[in-house]
Amino acid sequence: MARWFLYGSDFEEIGRERLLIGKILRWAIVLALLVILISGSVAFYTVFFGGKDLVIPPLREMSVLDAVESAERMGLEVKIEQIDSSVPAGTVLAQWPDPGTKVRRDKTVILKVSKGGNRRALPDLRGLEQGQALRMIEEQGFAAGDILRIHDNTRPAGAVIAQNPASPAMIEGGRKIELLVSLGPVPKDGRIPVPDIAQRDEKTARELLSQSGLRVGGVEYVNTQHTPEGMVMSTRPKAGAMVRQGESIVIQVASSKRRGPEPTPEARAVAPATPAETPSASDAVVVEQPQTPVRQVGPIGPVRPLTPEQQELAGAIGLPPGQSPIPATPTPAAATPPVSRPGPAATGTARIRYQVPPLTKPLALKIEMVDATGTKALLGRDVKGGEFISLDSPFVTEAVVTVYLGGEFVWQERYK
Repeated sequence: MARWFLYGSDFEEIGRERLLIGKILRWAIVLALLVILISGSVAFYTVFFGGKDLVIPPLREMSVLDAVESAERMGLEVKIEQIDSSVPAGTVLAQWPDPGTKVRRDKTVILKVSKGGNRRALPDLRGLEQGQALRMIEEQGFAAGDILRIHDNTRPAGAVIAQNPASPAMIEGGRKIELLVSLGPVPKDGRIPVPDIAQRDEKTARELLSQSGLRVGGVEYVNTQHTPEGMVMSTRPKAGAMVRQGESIVIQVASSKRRGPEPTPEARAVAPATPAETPSASDAVVVEQPQTPVRQVGPIGPVRPLTPEQQELAGAIGLPPGQSPIPATPTPAAATPPVSRPGPAATGTARIRYQVPPLTKPLALKIEMVDATGTKALLGRDVKGGEFISLDSPFVTEAVVTVYLGGEFVWQERYK
């Protein structure tokens, strides 16, 4: 029986071979782990971050053929949606995603392309004054159609209530637009409320008063730096006051220059002015006609002799020679005690809250309220900056409260 004998050198050789095999296995395992790690990283990046190497180019205002060619050349898919527009047919009006957006290579780009034709965007005319609406219709390339008028308690006279066709819409240019315009609130006992024309230009305010059945009795220009020039600040009577149709309304207009009020038509008709006597704009005076006829009570009294200037004036206004228009000593009429009558019952309470702004010095604060019974002064005193005003005042039917600070209009609110 043969026997093998191993010497010490043989054991050393076997040990070296085993060490080498172990190193090879370890390196193989490390390399395998590295491959797995790198593959996973690449897969993770591809799934969550990969492919965002394309930047969407700007395609608006291009022809649809050029836009599609540019997108497909970058590896993008294209979807086209046609919409009505006045822009020439085949023009790209909008795109999604927006230019500069990073996307994957197979991302779909949506292009909105014009169908062409003479279609235009119809503006929303509701709430505009009739004249403004008609001007906008013409500017947008449409034509004015029929105008229907109805009474509306919620909109002032001359305001557009509705339109046909309705907005928003794309319609053919030149098409007629019909308007439904307010005549203002329904008259009650022959009276109508004064429309709120504050914060409107003078021309528009005059049109609104005319459409409400009222007329401009005069214009007072108020020197102020708080309201844009030419803007209506207030009216007399105040907005919301019940007046008869055809009554004269005085409007107050903001001005950056000091000048007198515009004379009323009645004032212009009093006496024709000669060229040498023609007053300038700064010397004009508003002449208000009394609301009720003046009733003479008691004798006028003895008449004083006329001076030469008074004789000339008396001849100009048609008085008999020698008679003076000015009594020497008027005799006071006996006062008739007023008859007290119970007023109408209040229908609501105006809760007025006003915070005075910061002031460098005290200013006069005036708060007025106009309701069915007339005008009431609720407050009139000097106030300091930061002072809080709280008032509760009953009113009849509805009320308009106006606040003036330092003689300037600052705030107005309606209560119902």
